[in-house]
Amino acid sequence: MNDFLKNMRNSGKKKTSPVKKNMDSNFVTPGEQRIPKDRRSSAFNRSSSILEKETMKQEIRDLIPVIAENTTKLVKEMDRIAAVNEMIMESQIRHQNAMADFFESLKSIMAQKQSPDDMQTATTSYTSSTHYTKDDIISTINRMRDQGATFAMIAEHLSEKGIPTFSGRGHWHAQTIHRLCK
Repeated sequence: MNDFLKNMRNSGKKKTSPVKKNMDSNFVTPGEQRIPKDRRSSAFNRSSSILEKETMKQEIRDLIPVIAENTTKLVKEMDRIAAVNEMIMESQIRHQNAMADFFESLKSIMAQKQSPDDMQTATTSYTSSTHYTKDDIISTINRMRDQGATFAMIAEHLSEKGIPTFSGRGHWHAQTIHRLCK
């Protein structure tokens, strides 16, 4: 039973790696030994690394004026790009304002050219050849819609002017105007 318990205790443990004997008669486990790259450099190698460091410092000192000059050029170019971008934004704003002014003046010209109140009152139906065509009525309806009139307001306006419906019978209603706008 004693051997059984020892085996149970040892079964969860990892196996240790075998110890190897080195040439110097020192015992070293695998993975502990340094590779030549990790070893310290000798006195001869240290003096050459000092020379390399001094050479690198001198090269860096020589590059500092070049870096400063290029940085100055870069800052000037960034300033120029910022100025150009600002000019582009200003021109886009002027363009948008000009477009808005154009459409406002066009809207006022169109409103002055013919308003719905300028239409003459009709007394006869389409069948008896009034001077209002269906296209005239539809353009009046569209113009009034663009000016913000409701369907009921348009129907009331057409009825007040005495413009007959397309069938020549009945009266203008908001639902009729809505169907025509569709």
